[in-house]
Amino acid sequence: MLMCNMKCSRTAIIAALFIGATSPSALAQVDTLARHYAKLITVQDLERDLYVLASDEYQGRDTGKEGQKMAAEYIRDRFVEAGIGPVPAHAQGEVVAGYFQPFDLIEKRSGGISISSPSGKLSFMNEILYFNEEISGNVPVRELIHMGDGAGIGKSGKLKGKHVLIEDAGTGNVMLFLGSMRVRAEAARQAGATTLFISTPRMPELIERFGHYLGGSSMQLAIDVVDLPVESGLQTVLVDADAMGRLLGSKNADLKRKKVGSKIKVAFVLEHARADQRLSSENVLAYVEGTDKKDELIIITAHYDHIGVEHGEVYNGADDDGSGTVAIMAIAKAFAAAKAAGHGPRRSILVMPVSGEEKGLLGSKYYSERPLFPLSSTVANLNIDMIGRVDSAHAESDPYVYVIGSDRLSTDLHNINEQANSEHVGLMLDHTFNARNDPNRFYYRSDHYNFARKGIPAIFYFSGVHEDYHQPGDTVDKIMFELLHKRALLAFHTAWKLAQREERIVVDGVVE
Repeated sequence: MLMCNMKCSRTAIIAALFIGATSPSALAQVDTLARHYAKLITVQDLERDLYVLASDEYQGRDTGKEGQKMAAEYIRDRFVEAGIGPVPAHAQGEVVAGYFQPFDLIEKRSGGISISSPSGKLSFMNEILYFNEEISGNVPVRELIHMGDGAGIGKSGKLKGKHVLIEDAGTGNVMLFLGSMRVRAEAARQAGATTLFISTPRMPELIERFGHYLGGSSMQLAIDVVDLPVESGLQTVLVDADAMGRLLGSKNADLKRKKVGSKIKVAFVLEHARADQRLSSENVLAYVEGTDKKDELIIITAHYDHIGVEHGEVYNGADDDGSGTVAIMAIAKAFAAAKAAGHGPRRSILVMPVSGEEKGLLGSKYYSERPLFPLSSTVANLNIDMIGRVDSAHAESDPYVYVIGSDRLSTDLHNINEQANSEHVGLMLDHTFNARNDPNRFYYRSDHYNFARKGIPAIFYFSGVHEDYHQPGDTVDKIMFELLHKRALLAFHTAWKLAQREERIVVDGVVE
């Protein structure tokens, strides 16, 4: 039992209390503090911040663009208001500019690939489509290996360095067609082919259904370009069937008469004229140093970027992921207030709104490759991505949240989250998307995965996909703030328990 006179500091008393926190009275004290500081997470703050970040003024917060920069500055200013200092200078890793961890990106605009021939030029979103750019420079094509519908590509041993042509009959569901084309493309890549051309009569439907997604840009971390070079993969190009007929010439236009594996002489050039652009972005950092276990760290994340402006319409991203961003801003404020009052967490807390998620989980990937604190000392990651609405499966249900990944790497983490919910929040926890055979693969699709792949236990809080996902209709007026608030409280109470418990959670799962 602690013996103390009047000169003992409040911090020492609290630390001693937590170190020996096994008695019912000590646990009750911890719960009382958690409930007290949870009250600082308010619907009013969530509304105020989201109405700013998801406004038209912030231009959809596109990664590396003006709106994202404005959002980073707004979030930083709110952290300063909450009394949270920057990451300390002794943190390891990259240089930190105050509250920011900057990183460079290479943006690749779609539309750089075209086909030139004596019969004319085929262009992107007209006669051709592609999903990834895997070539550089111009590639003369003098011969195609005709592989019918592509079913036999994997059995062919003569495709290394070749240009392959397959046909789509144009029947059946377009999504099933795309799925089969992915299988064919992977087989062609495994066989060593350089290019896969797919002749299809579906071009108008493909452009109508997928042009919105293909007409933008893709990004990658500049460190991947410089530090982690990779060989170019297979270039796959879908070509309108009539246009392909012109490329082949009248003598070869009837492909059904061609034997699988036959060679077709052609004369065209696959051209690549993409202009890459170098951009910068930043993760925003709010650090609350712990007490007796300050060298151990809990990281709380949400992505604050979205997809910007397209065709004159602002994609505000109120739910995706403005909702998660304002939630972790409020959580940071609560932990900072506890720290200021002498009730700070035993383990340190890093609240990190990340950028670049919409471009491939880039901000969290950068941190996981250039961490500011040792990953070996990082206890867990709690990630919030879309918690402001409900999906069709829960239109009439009790308040819920999807919990993804909680038991993948640590049974302790799962149990702590369940306990935090039962003691403080009372949401219905839905683990549907945590199934290993989940066809949506949500476990791999948000920022927590960049921590999980490094062996750090992680939870992804999610409310599901709705009709406005990645659409201009994802606006603040549709956010259910009371429900958002309850979900934010679950993340806070789970983080509080992780930060205050005596033992670090055990990692007893396998990295996937």
